[in-house]
Amino acid sequence: MKMRYLRYFLAVAEEQSFTRAAARVHIEPSPLSRAIKELEFEMEVQLLYRGKGRIRLTWAGEVFREEARRMLAFMEDARLRVRSAEQGYRGQLRIGLTDRLAQPPLIQLLARCREEEPLTKIKTFEMTVSEMVEALNSDQIDAGFTIHPEPGKELHKEVVWWDRFAVVIPRNHPLLSFAKIPLREVTRYPLLVFHPKFCSGGHDILQRRLFNALSSPRIAEYVSGHEPMIMLAAAGYGIGVGLESQITLYRHPDVIVRPVADDAPTPATFMVIADKPPSDELIHFITRVQKIGQMTSVHVRAK
Repeated sequence: MKMRYLRYFLAVAEEQSFTRAAARVHIEPSPLSRAIKELEFEMEVQLLYRGKGRIRLTWAGEVFREEARRMLAFMEDARLRVRSAEQGYRGQLRIGLTDRLAQPPLIQLLARCREEEPLTKIKTFEMTVSEMVEALNSDQIDAGFTIHPEPGKELHKEVVWWDRFAVVIPRNHPLLSFAKIPLREVTRYPLLVFHPKFCSGGHDILQRRLFNALSSPRIAEYVSGHEPMIMLAAAGYGIGVGLESQITLYRHPDVIVRPVADDAPTPATFMVIADKPPSDELIHFITRVQKIGQMTSVHVRAK
């Protein structure tokens, strides 16, 4: 089975149009259509319903779409491992990062891995929480980090470090009269809220842990992470609530950052792995995560 045919099929399945799919994979529609027919002949099944102006997947096509994704992911992983071996690496770890996480403990963790185990190559992938769950279950990544409290029931998770909530406020805003922002004051103003799909961990903890007991917030805009939140706050679109450690990475002169009041809950960051025996590289990685988590927790409590 030709690997490029799998890519062609996925393009057609996602675009539901030979014309759009052909433009996406940079070939003409006619040879693309012939390639899919060859694939159907080889598989001995019909993968597509071809109608006037519309293409739909058969049930066999639906199943094959998922298998094609798995096969391409497997081949990409094999390619990365072989290239890593050629470059002198003896092991590899694939780490998924959700919610656009770029916390200082993560930076410290990755730096320590390079220092202490330089022959293990670490590859990071940005993804949504649902993509992380699928990647862990299909062995496409070895571990993931998220602030979502319920990433997947079949996975093993543990709290690795704690953070604090902070409020992003435009200059000359009425909330600046508070040294620490009470939660009841937050929902009085239009809010920049994490997107429920692209930043579902941030969206979930705000909905459950901050806004659930308060009146429904007025949403000014959905954002995909802390950086666009600060950009829009600086432009006066609203105020935002996020993780203190992340917000400090994206300072802007037109934004003031204030902590929330002391009665606010403390958000956790979780490491998530599949429920199976870990590799030696993953065991070493988990040990480093736990050590950095212990130091981070002491620092948060000291504040």
